[in-house]
Amino acid sequence: MKPNKYIAISTSSLFLLCLSVAQAETLPITQLIVKQGKEVAPSDGWAGQAGGTTGGSLASWKNIYTVSSAQQLRDVVNAAADQPKIIQIKGTIDISNGIPYKNFADQKKRSQLAVPANTTLIGIGKEAKFIHGSLLVNQVQNVILRNFTVEMPVDVAPHYEQGDGWNAEWDGITIEESQHVWVDHLTLTDGSFTDDQYKQKDGETWTQHDGMLDIKRGSDFVTISWSDFNHHDKTMLIGHSDGNGAQDTGKLHVTIHDSVFELIEQRSPRVRFGQVHSFNNLFMGDAGSRVPAYRYQYSYGVGVKGSIISENNQFSINGLSDNCKIVKAFGKDGNSFSDKGSYAGNSAWLGGTKCAGLSVPKWKIPYTYRLIAVSQVLQRGTTQAGAGKM
Repeated sequence: MKPNKYIAISTSSLFLLCLSVAQAETLPITQLIVKQGKEVAPSDGWAGQAGGTTGGSLASWKNIYTVSSAQQLRDVVNAAADQPKIIQIKGTIDISNGIPYKNFADQKKRSQLAVPANTTLIGIGKEAKFIHGSLLVNQVQNVILRNFTVEMPVDVAPHYEQGDGWNAEWDGITIEESQHVWVDHLTLTDGSFTDDQYKQKDGETWTQHDGMLDIKRGSDFVTISWSDFNHHDKTMLIGHSDGNGAQDTGKLHVTIHDSVFELIEQRSPRVRFGQVHSFNNLFMGDAGSRVPAYRYQYSYGVGVKGSIISENNQFSINGLSDNCKIVKAFGKDGNSFSDKGSYAGNSAWLGGTKCAGLSVPKWKIPYTYRLIAVSQVLQRGTTQAGAGKM
């Protein structure tokens, strides 16, 4: 009589098998609902260079998810780790889970959602949205963020800085020490809590919003396209600080195109050390005294060794007495700026380059891109930029 054949399974192997089965039963694995989840970053921006940005486009069927809560998103991130994955956002995700933050420590612990490497995070339809928290792209590569709204977090415990007053801590999205990131068809807004609702504390404004989208600490190869930034003060910082040159020099290559900046006060963007290409964008604001908040200050801020090449942008700023205020130089330490083809109101912005009093950038744009007539920027921006318009 022949002995029975059997397969030996170790205890650890059995545990991993049971764990994978349990995960398959509990994780929100689903079909691909948004076909654009399989797309990669186009070549017409920095994210398409140096190997490109593919996000989760190579995800297998078991790494395609649909989530509708912060906990589901965290579970998926923990399980899938750095494997290629597509995470589809359904409806509004309240990062606070409806529980108000008690203090700084509580907000720091609960308000940030980390986006891992090799991920496409994409909204379903027109209603995908994050509220009461931040998205953090930190020390990872190959991330795509598309088709959702982020309402800016409100700092419950701003800190005081001597000479600068009360300042908030939390950005809507932070890209830090990360490479190859494509941000596309997002809407970023102050939303339900606008700056005119700020209170006074010790005789100064208690500022509860920080940045919308900050790119810093050696991040590189980033494209921001077809996105809508509206109702905010300090919008986009590229480059951490004047003293961070050791980490930032030679990095911070960023493209911003076909996007809208509406009722933005400043920093769209403000650049240190980076090389930024801005084209086909629409800037709409109000510099008049009648606006209770979001009074226009400037669009481009060019700081230490920062460089911006601007092309075919439309600046429609009500009450702007001097078009040179569109660009602001923060010192003259290796920074450079140029513009061609842009309009301020109905007239060509002929003073764009000489206004800042800076040298012309010496670097060249390495990719092919399409400039549109400035007369088309308003229509395209207002009808095609932002979440739900992909």
